[in-house]
Amino acid sequence: MPSMRILTARQMREADRRTIEDLGVPSLVLMENAGTQVAAALGARFDDLAGRRVAVLCGRGNNGGDGFVVARLLSQRNIAVSVFLVGRMSEVRGDARTNLERLLGLGLPVTEIGRDREWEQHAPELARHTLVVDALFGTGLTTPLSGLLQVIVDDVNRTGVPVVSIDLPSGLSADTHDVIGPCIRATLTVTLGAPKLPLMLDPACNNQ
Repeated sequence: MPSMRILTARQMREADRRTIEDLGVPSLVLMENAGTQVAAALGARFDDLAGRRVAVLCGRGNNGGDGFVVARLLSQRNIAVSVFLVGRMSEVRGDARTNLERLLGLGLPVTEIGRDREWEQHAPELARHTLVVDALFGTGLTTPLSGLLQVIVDDVNRTGVPVVSIDLPSGLSADTHDVIGPCIRATLTVTLGAPKLPLMLDPACNNQ
């Protein structure tokens, strides 16, 4: 039986570095490819994707950047998309910033969620969607979610709406198969590059 390589967060960063520096693939291209793979997976999993209302929950980092790409690609297919950024647009940097600006260039609004009361105002909108894309955190998380992020994760889990997570369900750590704290219960996880430890072993793998 062929072996499967499972990568930690550090190993995944090194693989990305080698792809960028040794193979000459720009990091922006990697992000575009990641978003394209996720959008394709959505279409393969949900036959009625064209008629769904999709909420994309984005963090400020690269996982959120992947989410911006997904939102743009879905919007370009005339799929109803709402984008929620946990944080402020002014805090988004690098490739994620580039993809945020591309999204805004299409005229698609991005709702900023920086405080508890802002989430309280917009959380009811989530239940009016029929699919959620979780692009809050990828492989970089090492500590349990708390505060506003914990509230958001709990509220998403309570909606009963199908959730597709990008790379990892937000709240899991790529470096352990244990559940380190509150995390998204994903219907489907589209992992990128290689499988991650919590996607393969109990108890964390039960969150997808």
